[in-house]
Amino acid sequence: MALTKKAERTKAKLLQSAKKLIGEKGFDRVSVEDITRDSGVAKGTFYHYFKCKEDVIMELSFQSSRVIINQSIHLEGTVVDRCCFFIMNMYRDARWAGVRLVRQWIRECIESETGDAKVKECLEDFHSSLLTILTVHWGEGPGELVEDAPVDTLVKLLIGHIFGTLTVWCMVNGVWQMDDKTGEKYTRIDIGNLLKPYLIP
Repeated sequence: MALTKKAERTKAKLLQSAKKLIGEKGFDRVSVEDITRDSGVAKGTFYHYFKCKEDVIMELSFQSSRVIINQSIHLEGTVVDRCCFFIMNMYRDARWAGVRLVRQWIRECIESETGDAKVKECLEDFHSSLLTILTVHWGEGPGELVEDAPVDTLVKLLIGHIFGTLTVWCMVNGVWQMDDKTGEKYTRIDIGNLLKPYLIP
């Protein structure tokens, strides 16, 4: 059901406050009461839009990922540049959300034996986004993929790279930064090596 303009503004206020407070204090140190107090919205109204605080993060992450995908697709540079931009921004979003929520998300993906619709939609979105990022200039010139590149396999390997890094980051309790200069250098080398055999010189 579509929200009215007023409802959209109310929801946007809650999201804006949540993003600000979580950025300042971290997810675990922010309560629903903090979010409603900061936004000037009644606590009962919060639960009209969200079941729990975790749902706010999911909504913010979804909004952010839409922006990142769009920026990645339109980024000037090679297919390697676009993939690295996308991946590094996904890591930044994950660090912002925190280890606990990333663990929960990975667990839901792994344990979704019944084909949970939300998890399935998320993974399909990930796949289609990377497919578009890889092929937006497919076969059009230097630094792009050749027309017979196995793009579906490359997308799956990229997803494996991202999930692998996030899983290890969770295993070490987030003690190293995936999105610092060293992480970016490693990502560029890894993705560059993956795509190199399929690049137009």
